[in-house]
Amino acid sequence: MANAKDETPLHTAVLKAEPEVVKLLLSSGANPSLKTKKGQDAFALAETHNPALLSLLSMDQIARDIRHHKSVDDMDDRMSLISCTETLNTQIFNDSIKYEKYIEGEIDSWTDLLWPQPKLISIKHQSVRNFEFPKDGKLKVYFDDCSSANPRQVMQIIELSKPLLVSVGVDIEYRGHRLADHETSALEGKVTCGVFEDGRPSGSYTLTIDAVRGVEVIGSDYAGIRHAFATFVQIVRLHKYALHKNAVYSNGVSTTPSSPNGNASGDHSILNGSGTTKHLPDISADGTIRELTIRDQPDRAFRAVYQDFSGCRILNPDTILKLATRLSSCKANYLFVNFEVRTTDRYQLPYTNRELFHMMQVCQELFITFVPSIDTQSNYLEGDQAKSIIDQFLDDFPLCKVVHFGPNLASLLIADRKLLTSIQRRVPRIYLSTHVDEKNGPLLSTLPPFVTLCVEGTWPFEVEKYVSPRVSVVIKFSTGDDGYLCAAPESVAKKALLAAKLSDRQTVLGSMVCDLSTGCEAMPPSLSYMSLLASVGVAYNSSTDMKKYAFLLPVIAAHHMLLDGDMVTLFEQVQTLGKVEHQLTKYAYGYWKPNSSSSPNADISATSETTLFGMSANKKMPISVFVEMILNPENMNMERLTPVVFKKARIELKRTSSALDAISKLLPYSYDLALVLEEIRLVTELMVLVSKLGQYMCVYGGQQIDRKKSFEEGLPYSPGRVGVINLPPAIRTDLANTMLRVRGQFQHVWLSRSIPSTLQNALKMFDNLFRALLPHDLQEMGKQLL
Repeated sequence: MANAKDETPLHTAVLKAEPEVVKLLLSSGANPSLKTKKGQDAFALAETHNPALLSLLSMDQIARDIRHHKSVDDMDDRMSLISCTETLNTQIFNDSIKYEKYIEGEIDSWTDLLWPQPKLISIKHQSVRNFEFPKDGKLKVYFDDCSSANPRQVMQIIELSKPLLVSVGVDIEYRGHRLADHETSALEGKVTCGVFEDGRPSGSYTLTIDAVRGVEVIGSDYAGIRHAFATFVQIVRLHKYALHKNAVYSNGVSTTPSSPNGNASGDHSILNGSGTTKHLPDISADGTIRELTIRDQPDRAFRAVYQDFSGCRILNPDTILKLATRLSSCKANYLFVNFEVRTTDRYQLPYTNRELFHMMQVCQELFITFVPSIDTQSNYLEGDQAKSIIDQFLDDFPLCKVVHFGPNLASLLIADRKLLTSIQRRVPRIYLSTHVDEKNGPLLSTLPPFVTLCVEGTWPFEVEKYVSPRVSVVIKFSTGDDGYLCAAPESVAKKALLAAKLSDRQTVLGSMVCDLSTGCEAMPPSLSYMSLLASVGVAYNSSTDMKKYAFLLPVIAAHHMLLDGDMVTLFEQVQTLGKVEHQLTKYAYGYWKPNSSSSPNADISATSETTLFGMSANKKMPISVFVEMILNPENMNMERLTPVVFKKARIELKRTSSALDAISKLLPYSYDLALVLEEIRLVTELMVLVSKLGQYMCVYGGQQIDRKKSFEEGLPYSPGRVGVINLPPAIRTDLANTMLRVRGQFQHVWLSRSIPSTLQNALKMFDNLFRALLPHDLQEMGKQLL
C-alpha cells in the first residue's frame, strides 16, 4: 500500500538503503516502476540516493521480462527448417569418426560431466550394494582421529560446499571424531575426512564412496580436502539431477518444450525422447551411487583466471565473487584482477578498500590466491612517477604476497632492476606480462628468481628459444577472439589443446585464461564461461581429451556454472552465435572453404601443428563483419556478401531466439539464470539487427547516392563501398527503433553485472550506431531519446 506521497514500501526501502528488504519485496512481487507524487520510481530513487541498489532492481526487471516473454513464430522460423544453411551449419571437428558421436552432446558415462576430469576413476560395476543417501537427508561428517587436520578448518572447507548440497535436498551434520565401530556401523550417510601428507602435490586427494564404510575424503592438505569435496558435490548433484529426470519421465511429464529444430534444441537427451539413461548413462535410476574410488592430483600448480578492468567494463564485487566461487569448485586457484591507471588522472581504484579486503578474504577461504594487477595506458613515464603509482597501488593491498604488472609497467621494471628489487621487498612474488623476441631475450634471461613471466600462448612457442630456462613462464590465453562478439567453438577447443600441448614444457608453470577489455568489451561475461572452464580444466588435467570435451562444454557449463543441467540450451546457443559470426566473416573475406587440417581432431604432426592451432603470433585475423558494422556502419565493403548470406544468418539467429524463448518457459524465478538468459538474448537480438542492416545494405548498395545528401549528413562517400546512407529513411527509422529497444535491454543487463558509473561509457557503442541509423531530419529527436 502506498502512503499519502504515493511511496510504497519498496520506495522506502530504497531510500533507507536496505538491500535485503528490497530483495524480499521484489521477490514478493513489488513493482519497481510505480512512481511517487514527485514522479520518481524505484530506479530514479536508487540512482539518486543509493546507486548500489540499481543492480538488484535491474536483475528483477530482467527476471520479470523473461517470465512474461512470448515466443515468436514467424515466416523466418518456418523457412529456417527447410532453408539450405550450409554457410552456418558447417560442422567443426567432424573429420574423425572417433569423435562423431559427441557432436550431439552424447557422453560415454556420467563421469564425463565431472570437471575437471579426475586422473583416476575406478567404479565397482559388480558391487552388490550402492551408497544410499540417508533417509533424514543429512550426511554425518566425522573426522579421522589419526589425521593432523584441524576439525574446525575442515568444517570451514565443507561449509563452502554446503549450499550446493542443500539446494538438492542434502544437508550436513557434524558428529566429531569417528567411533570405534565406525567402519562396520550401519549408520547411513557417513563421511570421514582427514589430511595425510603422502608425498603428492598440494591439492591431491582420494575420494572413496563405499556402501558400508560410507564416504572417505582424504587430502594431502587442506586444498586437497577442498578439491575432494568439490568433486563429491558434483557427484551428488549429478545423481540428484538424474533421479529428478527419472521421476519426471516415469510420470510421463516432459519439462522441456519442443524446439523448432534440432539445431536449436536444448537438452538433447530429453528432446530425443531417451530420457535420463541417454543423458547420464551408467547412472543408477534410484539415485544411489555405485561404489567408486577417485584418485586425483593437479598437473599444474598454477590455474589462473584473469579479469581485465582496464576499459569501461568493471564487474561489481558480487559478480566477481560469484565467478570466483564457481571456478573454485572447478579447481581454479588464482584470480588476477587488473586495473589501468591513466597517468594524466588522479590515482583511484573503482572499489573501496573494504570491498577489496572482502574480495581477498573470500578468495582466501576458497583457496584462491587473489592477485592484484595494474598497468598504465602508456610506458612513456618517468621512473619516479611509476614508483609513485606502484607504491599507491601496493598500499591498497597491504596483505597481498603477489602482484602482477601489465606490459607497459613491466617494460619499465625489466629495465630498472633497482625499482623491481624495491617492490620485491614489499611483495615476495611478482608476475610480469611481456612479449618475448630476440631483442629482449637476453634482458629477460637475467630476471631475478622472484619474477615469473606471463606470455601469450602461440604456436610455434618460441619463448625457450630466446629466454633462459632458469626463468619460469605462465602462458596466457584470451576467452574470446579479438575483434569478434563471440568466440568460435573451434577457437575455444584450439586454445585448450594448445594449453595442454605446452603444459609439458619444463619452464611452464601453468596457464592463465584472460577475460580482456579489448575488442567489443560490452559483451556479457556469461559468453566466456565455456572458455574459462576449458582452460581451467586442461590446466588441472593436461591429459583431458579436448577433441571430445569440446562438444560437451555446453552441458558441463550448465551443470557447474549455472548449477542447472536443463540450461544446456543457453550455452549451445552461445556456440551457435559464434559459428554464425565466424562463418559470415569467412565469407566476407573469402575464407569460406573449409580446411580439414584446421580442426583440432587433425593429427598433430610437424607439418600440421601450425595450421592446427592457428594461433601464430604473426597471424593477423580479420575483424568480424558484425563488429565492423556496429562500429563503422557508414563505410562497409560488401563485395563478397549478398542478401542471401545475411538472410541465412538471420534465419539461424531467429532459430536461436526461438530456442531461448522455449527455455525461458522452464526458467524458475532466479536472478542468475534469468540474467544469463537475457545476456544471451541481448547478443542474439543485436546480431539479428546487424544481419538485417547488412541485408538491406546489400539490397540498396547498388543504388546511386546523392552526393549533396552525403555532405549534409556528414557521412563519408567512397565509391564501391556501402553505408547506411544508401538505405531509405523508413528502413533506417525502423532499424533505429529496434536499436533503441536493444539499448534499453542492454542497460538492465549491464547494471546487473557492472558498477553503475561505467554505464555511460558502455552505451557509447549503441548510441553511435543509433545516431548513424537515424535519418538526418530525426537527429534532434534522437538526442531526446538517448
